[in-house]
Amino acid sequence: MTSVMSAGRDVELLRTLIERVDQHDPGAFNNLGVLYHSRGLHAEAVDAFLRALAIDPRMRTAARNLEIAAATPGACDARMAALDARVAADPDDRAAALERARLSRLIGRNDTAIRQLETLIAEDPDDAAALFERGLIEQRAGDLRRAQRWFERAVNLSDTDTDARLHLAEVLYQRGQNEQALECLDLLLARHADSADAHLLRGFVLGDMGRHDAAIASARIAAQLNPTLSTAQIDLSLESGGLAGTPIAIDPSTASGMMSVEPEGALARYGLGLAFRQRGYFEEARREFERSLAGGEDARMAEHALGELDLIAGRFDDARARYESLLALQEQPRWWNEHGVAMHQSGDVEGAADSYRRALRIDPRHALAYNNLGVALDDLGDHSAARESFVRASELDPTLIVARLNLSRWLAAQRDPLAALTLLRELVAFHPRDAESWKGMGTVLQALDRIEEARDAFLTAIECRPSHAEARFGLARVLERLGDSDGAARETQQALRYSPIRRESRLSVAIDLQRECPDAVGALELLAVQGGSPLRGIVLPTDDLAALLPEQAPAATVASDTAQSGLDAGARAVAMAVADAARTCDDADAFASRAVHGEALERYTRARVLVDMASVAEMEPTAQLVWQRATLGEARSLCLLGRGVEALPQLKRAGALWPHHPEVLALFAFAAASDAARDPASAELARTAMLRLLRQDVTSAALLHFAGDAAMKMHDEALALGFYRRALAHDPARPTARVAIARMLRERGDLLAARLELVAALSAVPNWRDAVLELARVHRDARRHADARWILVDVLKRWPTDVEALQLLIEVLVGEERAGDARIVVDRVLRHDPDNTGARWFDGVLLAQQSRTRDALARWARLAQCTEVDGFVERARHAVSHAVYGSGAPSDPARVA
Repeated sequence: MTSVMSAGRDVELLRTLIERVDQHDPGAFNNLGVLYHSRGLHAEAVDAFLRALAIDPRMRTAARNLEIAAATPGACDARMAALDARVAADPDDRAAALERARLSRLIGRNDTAIRQLETLIAEDPDDAAALFERGLIEQRAGDLRRAQRWFERAVNLSDTDTDARLHLAEVLYQRGQNEQALECLDLLLARHADSADAHLLRGFVLGDMGRHDAAIASARIAAQLNPTLSTAQIDLSLESGGLAGTPIAIDPSTASGMMSVEPEGALARYGLGLAFRQRGYFEEARREFERSLAGGEDARMAEHALGELDLIAGRFDDARARYESLLALQEQPRWWNEHGVAMHQSGDVEGAADSYRRALRIDPRHALAYNNLGVALDDLGDHSAARESFVRASELDPTLIVARLNLSRWLAAQRDPLAALTLLRELVAFHPRDAESWKGMGTVLQALDRIEEARDAFLTAIECRPSHAEARFGLARVLERLGDSDGAARETQQALRYSPIRRESRLSVAIDLQRECPDAVGALELLAVQGGSPLRGIVLPTDDLAALLPEQAPAATVASDTAQSGLDAGARAVAMAVADAARTCDDADAFASRAVHGEALERYTRARVLVDMASVAEMEPTAQLVWQRATLGEARSLCLLGRGVEALPQLKRAGALWPHHPEVLALFAFAAASDAARDPASAELARTAMLRLLRQDVTSAALLHFAGDAAMKMHDEALALGFYRRALAHDPARPTARVAIARMLRERGDLLAARLELVAALSAVPNWRDAVLELARVHRDARRHADARWILVDVLKRWPTDVEALQLLIEVLVGEERAGDARIVVDRVLRHDPDNTGARWFDGVLLAQQSRTRDALARWARLAQCTEVDGFVERARHAVSHAVYGSGAPSDPARVA
């Protein structure tokens, strides 16, 4: 009983300490939090650590203690519940939502914090505080490149934000960009000369640049502004092995296992390792990370850093073991992606593909994992799925060079050099110093026999990277064709200095570290021979083997000639026609992938005619498959061109052969729905096909979305919603289905649900145009005109001639009663599109608001004579037909000039 009373008195004494603690001393609040935690006052400990971090957000000891304390059941429940209640009571309370996300970050719930912050950013892309918090998460995770991008956005939006600029300078310093870091700090100190942290960091930067006298001067200024920087402080730290409620000694020399004494800067070894790694000193970085482990620093961060170094060094088995131990503790998309790279490099392509898919299940927006999955799928022979993965990676992150390079290489390998060239030209326009892109362009131009252009591309690649052996090999071959034998020999000699063997470009995987320090890391070589280990994951076809072994070639040739002689002329003609049709389908696929459906239709039709015989059922299996491919491609193109009715005859023939084929059912449903207005029986046929498709286990999100569009053509929203939801279940990152659902909800008037769907779509693919415009429509319908206006202005910054966005902006400005601004936008739209019905309608509205009724009715009368079916045309007809005599304008449209 006495011990209980003593413990109660201790708790009361501890609670009174808060009034005596120096309110500007973060170390005091940190140590007080450790004492609270030792007495079982976990909620009070969390409050104390949060107070410490509010005073000094960079205090890593308090941050780590907060994570440990918050892991105790109930420690943060009350605080988090209060914030949840504030957000639930007022969904527009951004301050509460931001505070909740910040708390989630501080207590180590990074996945939750990321989701909350990205929702805030999707709603307001100019929220500098949310952008800064997002950058802090990436900086803590060690992804310095992404952290820099978030901090730069925050600084650009809020130039007075001291913390964002200071963290940006710190990241620049850690990435080895000392000149930029110094410039950033000088701008900060020009406005806030009393920032001790800025002066201290400036001293580190100057020291790293060799300017030691200036570095010492900056450190002295920092110490004068904050004397605690030059004194040794004892900050208590919680250890995860302790038991809650265990008494501890305040004297550090008698501290139990629950408490240790360590100076601020607990990740010093890890940070030094990052600095070495950034500059390409990988062995030095490895030693520092190993010392970080031995010194008790964050084991997961150090193990992950060592795993990345193992990947770079080719120690695939070591890397795989490290990632498996990390993933046993916590599953992270970055770790699964890099685990897949380790397996991919060692030859286990199927295992690698599974790891990439696991990364995408956790984070469907992980562009690198999509890129790497595309490489694995191409290695496994699934070329069409590989292309889709590269396209998705490029859509999710347009700055991901490796995905666009892989897509261009894939197109070149699939005999579409023109498409590859178009993609490479776009790539070098945005990244003019990327040597690999210029080298790829040279290779494609050479294949197109555009020799002089190829020479210029190879020369640019060498200018960007003089050690690029493959570019020099390519230049030598081009010079030889141009008759410059001396130049070709010179370039070959130079190339051999950098690489003794010739390697053609192939699809490549990547890890985040390559983006953080691209100059230091370079490319990862897949399936390379390391340490004498055998080459795994490669299958040599018989033809390739015969080419490698010339002594076998005569026998192989004789056998081939003998087999060929057994074919009659008719069979040879059929085989040639089928092969030609297959090549034509390849060309059509390339056009269809770029949405050039007219060109694709022409080629699919040509391919079908080549193999179109009296009875499809009597064809050889190969010819039958080519006919199916051509017919479905032709039908798909017709549907997308709005001519679905023309596809019905061929689809009926295909349906007779393959009655359960999912794509046949989906295309037939769409084509029949297109014919429903003319023939009511077609509507029932379309519904039957869709119900049969719904009963199948279809896994293609694109096909399910297509079926949903067919249901919408029949105005069956319930059926369409079912297809869209199934598409999302198979591909949560696909934004098109969410936008379609949001459009349905908006038209029903359920604006909140529509907004949530759009926020989810934009979190998967930020700034996706269709989702952004639909979100603007939701705000317009909810009469939140200011929100809609900000969204549309941001869209028009990226696409100034987007007529649809301009038309929406007119509606919003009219709703805000900003007639002058609306007039400017109306005139702009009519300059771009004189026949735009929306702009013509609002032209009349603005005139009517100026009491120029006769002019308004004249505009509407001309608009009412349009033949196209449009909501604005119907409004104009209604306005003209209801005009009242005596209002200054005739009500008869025929009398209006």
